[in-house]
Amino acid sequence: MRYPKFLARILATALAGALTAVGFVVVSAAPSGAATKAPIPVGYICSCTSPLGSSILVNRASYEAFVDYTNVHGGVDGHKIKLYVSDDADNPSTSAAQVHTFVTQDHIVALASVSNSPQAWDTYLEGLHIPVVGTDGSAEDMFTQPDFFFPGQTDDSLPAAVALAAKKAGDKTFGVFYCAESPACQELLTPLKEVGSQYGITLGYVAEISASASSYAAQCLAAKQAGVKALFIGDAVSVVEAVATDCNQQGYDPTIIASDGAVGEGFQKTPGLDNNLLAFEPQIPFNVTNTPGTKAMVSAFKKYEPGLTSNPNYNGEVVEAWTSGLLLAAGIENGKPGPTITSTEIVKGLDSLKGETLGGMSPPLTYHAGKPNTTDCWFWMTTHNGKFTEKYGLTPACATK
Repeated sequence: MRYPKFLARILATALAGALTAVGFVVVSAAPSGAATKAPIPVGYICSCTSPLGSSILVNRASYEAFVDYTNVHGGVDGHKIKLYVSDDADNPSTSAAQVHTFVTQDHIVALASVSNSPQAWDTYLEGLHIPVVGTDGSAEDMFTQPDFFFPGQTDDSLPAAVALAAKKAGDKTFGVFYCAESPACQELLTPLKEVGSQYGITLGYVAEISASASSYAAQCLAAKQAGVKALFIGDAVSVVEAVATDCNQQGYDPTIIASDGAVGEGFQKTPGLDNNLLAFEPQIPFNVTNTPGTKAMVSAFKKYEPGLTSNPNYNGEVVEAWTSGLLLAAGIENGKPGPTITSTEIVKGLDSLKGETLGGMSPPLTYHAGKPNTTDCWFWMTTHNGKFTEKYGLTPACATK
């Protein structure tokens, strides 16, 4: 596979062992004339101050590390990234105002979003053809809007992944606990109910849960009584841990199914999760550190975000953010940019990607101009005796069409 130039530099660095925990060797000096090339204004919006913040904050740290790494290494095609960051505090009105500021004052050419309120500004950006490149695959816009691009599994296939996980665990019924705080959680409930018949498995119990609840024992006992042996928990890391702990204390230890940023480092030591997790991740699992792409990523974290890899909420959000940066770089380079990067060039470059895996960091990505962008493949992740494992390897699994 021919990698985009920026990604090739990252992989070459990792393969050569040049990246270390104490610093970096510059792989490639900025191209001649790079100092005269205009910076790339990129917005990053998050709901960092929200009930799901424990999962989101590490996403922001990862994206900022990517930008720092990129700029030190000459930028993208000689253009350095100028990053503008905002926290909408899970408020749709605030979110809309912040994105408007990004466009009218900061003149962004692309947006990275892990906001819980993309519906507050999606039509506005679509009208301007400003691409949203990651970083939240759970947002419905990521698989319904043509100018939204996510570098991994999009949540149109989440119901299929849940059902296939339950079947892989050997169960015939599954239950769902979904978050009460985010519309994205509620949007998935109907397709989760419908997917059972397609895959020959029954949805046996459903409960809405709140991140502020003092106990989930009642829901655990109800799921147990319903005969549920595989339980999907769609919520933040801290909530998944609390639910698993409460269920374990009730003598109920189902296979816990989780995904994406709802899987955290602390799962390895959490009763009910340390030996019973079957997760599906939109990109390569965050515990994998021995591939060229993951070596480069982790080394960048240690350099630019000390403490990130030891954060108890370290999870798949870091890979989502990093690969979103890689995807943006690939779109820019494939768009054959001129002296000033434009949104049109980025979208053109992204739409030209076919089967791109970002150096093995994502399942194959193929985008089509003017159409919604879906990726219906993922990576499995498990726990065994208090350790994360890849029991099923690193070949992506895919939903049945």
